[in-house]
Amino acid sequence: MFIFITHGDNQQFLANINCSVLLLMHYTRRKVGLPKTDTIDLCDETGTMKMFFVKTPGDYASKFLTARSTYYVCKVERGARGTRLENAYKAFVPLLKNPEPELIENLRSQCDVMEKNRLKMLKIQEAKKVVAIESTANAPSKSTGRSDKEGPPPPRRGLTFKTRADVFSRRDRHR
Repeated sequence: MFIFITHGDNQQFLANINCSVLLLMHYTRRKVGLPKTDTIDLCDETGTMKMFFVKTPGDYASKFLTARSTYYVCKVERGARGTRLENAYKAFVPLLKNPEPELIENLRSQCDVMEKNRLKMLKIQEAKKVVAIESTANAPSKSTGRSDKEGPPPPRRGLTFKTRADVFSRRDRHR
Protein backbone atom coordinates (compact mmCIF):
# COMPACT_ATOMS: atom_id res chain seq x y z
CA MET A 1 0.00 0.00 0.00
CA PHE A 2 1.53 3.26 -1.18
CA ILE A 3 0.74 6.96 -1.11
CA PHE A 4 1.99 9.91 -3.13
CA ILE A 5 3.76 12.61 -1.14
CA THR A 6 4.03 16.02 -2.81
CA HIS A 7 6.41 18.79 -1.78
CA GLY A 8 8.36 21.73 -3.21
CA ASP A 9 7.69 22.64 -6.83
CA ASN A 10 5.23 19.78 -7.45
CA GLN A 11 7.84 17.11 -6.69
CA GLN A 12 6.41 13.72 -5.77
CA PHE A 13 7.63 10.46 -4.33
CA LEU A 14 6.00 7.21 -3.30
CA ALA A 15 5.87 6.05 0.30
CA ASN A 16 4.85 2.71 1.74
CA ILE A 17 2.23 3.16 4.48
CA ASN A 18 2.56 -0.38 5.77
CA CYS A 19 4.98 0.83 8.44
CA SER A 20 4.98 2.82 11.66
CA VAL A 21 4.20 6.53 11.68
CA LEU A 22 7.69 7.16 13.07
CA LEU A 23 9.37 5.37 10.16
CA LEU A 24 7.18 7.15 7.59
CA MET A 25 8.03 10.56 9.08
CA HIS A 26 11.77 9.76 9.12
CA TYR A 27 11.61 8.65 5.49
CA THR A 28 9.62 11.73 4.47
CA ARG A 29 11.97 14.08 6.33
CA ARG A 30 14.98 12.49 4.59
CA LYS A 31 13.39 12.60 1.10
CA VAL A 32 12.44 16.26 1.51
CA GLY A 33 15.84 17.15 3.00
CA LEU A 34 14.70 18.46 6.38
CA PRO A 35 16.69 18.18 9.62
CA LYS A 36 15.57 15.69 12.27
CA THR A 37 14.69 18.55 14.62
CA ASP A 38 11.90 19.87 12.35
CA THR A 39 8.42 18.69 13.26
CA ILE A 40 6.53 17.69 10.14
CA ASP A 41 3.16 16.21 9.33
CA LEU A 42 1.12 15.24 6.30
CA CYS A 43 -2.14 16.77 5.15
CA ASP A 44 -4.54 15.62 2.46
CA GLU A 45 -5.48 17.67 -0.60
CA THR A 46 -8.19 19.55 1.32
CA GLY A 47 -5.72 20.61 4.02
CA THR A 48 -6.77 18.22 6.77
CA MET A 49 -3.75 17.52 8.95
CA LYS A 50 -3.11 13.91 9.97
CA MET A 51 -1.64 15.03 13.33
CA PHE A 52 1.14 12.43 13.35
CA PHE A 53 3.16 14.63 15.73
CA VAL A 54 0.60 14.00 18.50
CA LYS A 55 -0.18 10.33 17.74
CA THR A 56 1.65 7.29 19.02
CA PRO A 57 4.71 6.89 16.78
CA GLY A 58 4.41 3.09 16.86
CA ASP A 59 0.95 3.04 15.25
CA TYR A 60 0.79 1.90 11.65
CA ALA A 61 0.45 4.73 9.14
CA SER A 62 -2.09 2.67 7.18
CA LYS A 63 -4.58 3.30 10.04
CA PHE A 64 -4.62 7.01 9.20
CA LEU A 65 -3.81 7.22 5.48
CA THR A 66 -5.67 6.04 2.40
CA ALA A 67 -3.71 4.02 -0.14
CA ARG A 68 -3.08 5.67 -3.55
CA SER A 69 -3.98 9.13 -2.22
CA THR A 70 -1.86 12.28 -2.41
CA TYR A 71 -0.59 14.01 0.72
CA TYR A 72 1.41 17.20 1.22
CA VAL A 73 4.30 17.66 3.62
CA CYS A 74 3.64 20.38 6.20
CA LYS A 75 6.01 21.87 8.72
CA VAL A 76 4.64 22.40 12.24
CA GLU A 77 5.96 25.71 13.54
CA ARG A 78 6.09 26.08 17.32
CA GLY A 79 7.16 28.92 19.63
CA ALA A 80 10.80 29.79 20.19
CA ARG A 81 12.72 27.31 22.37
CA GLY A 82 13.42 28.39 25.90
CA THR A 83 10.51 30.83 25.99
CA ARG A 84 7.13 30.66 27.67
CA LEU A 85 5.51 30.05 24.26
CA GLU A 86 7.79 27.13 23.41
CA ASN A 87 4.87 24.71 23.03
CA ALA A 88 2.55 27.15 21.24
CA TYR A 89 1.31 26.26 17.75
CA LYS A 90 2.27 29.14 15.48
CA ALA A 91 1.53 27.73 12.03
CA PHE A 92 1.14 24.64 9.85
CA VAL A 93 3.11 25.52 6.71
CA PRO A 94 2.74 23.42 3.55
CA LEU A 95 6.12 22.76 1.94
CA LEU A 96 4.82 23.61 -1.52
CA LYS A 97 5.99 26.34 -3.88
CA ASN A 98 2.47 27.59 -4.75
CA PRO A 99 -0.11 26.16 -2.31
CA GLU A 100 -3.81 26.72 -2.97
CA PRO A 101 -5.46 29.47 -0.87
CA GLU A 102 -8.07 27.00 0.46
CA LEU A 103 -5.28 24.70 1.63
CA ILE A 104 -3.57 27.54 3.51
CA GLU A 105 -6.85 28.65 5.09
CA ASN A 106 -7.72 25.14 6.26
CA LEU A 107 -4.25 24.69 7.75
CA ARG A 108 -4.51 28.07 9.51
CA SER A 109 -7.89 27.24 11.04
CA GLN A 110 -6.63 23.85 12.27
CA CYS A 111 -3.60 25.52 13.82
CA ASP A 112 -5.87 28.02 15.60
CA VAL A 113 -8.01 25.18 16.98
CA MET A 114 -4.92 23.30 18.21
CA GLU A 115 -3.61 26.43 19.96
CA LYS A 116 -6.99 27.14 21.59
CA ASN A 117 -7.16 23.55 22.86
CA ARG A 118 -3.60 23.81 24.20
CA LEU A 119 -4.45 27.02 26.07
CA LYS A 120 -7.65 25.48 27.44
CA MET A 121 -5.67 22.50 28.77
CA LEU A 122 -3.17 24.87 30.40
CA LYS A 123 -6.01 26.73 32.16
CA ILE A 124 -7.48 23.44 33.40
CA GLN A 125 -4.08 22.36 34.73
CA GLU A 126 -3.61 25.71 36.47
CA ALA A 127 -7.07 25.44 38.03
CA LYS A 128 -6.23 21.95 39.31
CA LYS A 129 -3.02 23.29 40.87
CA VAL A 130 -4.93 26.08 42.64
CA VAL A 131 -7.55 23.64 43.95
CA ALA A 132 -4.80 21.28 45.15
CA ILE A 133 -3.02 24.12 46.95
CA GLU A 134 -6.27 25.29 48.59
CA SER A 135 -7.20 21.76 49.66
CA THR A 136 -3.79 21.22 51.27
CA ALA A 137 -4.24 24.48 53.19
CA ASN A 138 -7.54 23.18 54.62
CA ALA A 139 -6.29 19.62 55.18
CA PRO A 140 -5.69 18.28 58.70
CA SER A 141 -2.22 18.86 60.02
CA LYS A 142 0.16 15.97 59.70
CA SER A 143 1.43 16.17 63.28
CA THR A 144 -1.88 15.09 64.87
CA GLY A 145 -3.89 13.91 61.89
CA ARG A 146 -6.86 15.93 63.17
CA SER A 147 -8.19 19.34 62.31
CA ASP A 148 -8.48 22.10 64.93
CA LYS A 149 -12.29 21.96 64.79
CA GLU A 150 -12.40 18.48 66.34
CA GLY A 151 -11.04 19.67 69.68
CA PRO A 152 -7.79 18.90 71.43
CA PRO A 153 -6.06 15.61 70.72
CA PRO A 154 -6.57 12.74 73.18
CA PRO A 155 -3.92 12.40 75.88
CA ARG A 156 -0.96 10.28 74.92
CA ARG A 157 -0.34 7.03 76.69
CA GLY A 158 3.15 6.66 77.98
CA LEU A 159 5.25 3.55 77.65
CA THR A 160 4.23 0.94 80.17
CA PHE A 161 7.62 -0.78 80.32
CA LYS A 162 10.51 1.12 81.80
CA THR A 163 13.25 -1.44 82.18
CA ARG A 164 14.26 -4.67 80.56
CA ALA A 165 13.24 -6.60 83.63
CA ASP A 166 9.71 -5.20 83.38
CA VAL A 167 9.49 -6.36 79.78
CA PHE A 168 10.56 -9.91 80.59
CA SER A 169 8.36 -10.22 83.68
CA ARG A 170 5.37 -8.93 81.71
CA ARG A 171 6.05 -11.47 78.93
CA ASP A 172 6.25 -14.34 81.39
CA ARG A 173 2.84 -13.46 82.85
CA HIS A 174 1.16 -13.82 79.44
CA ARG A 175 2.48 -17.31 78.80
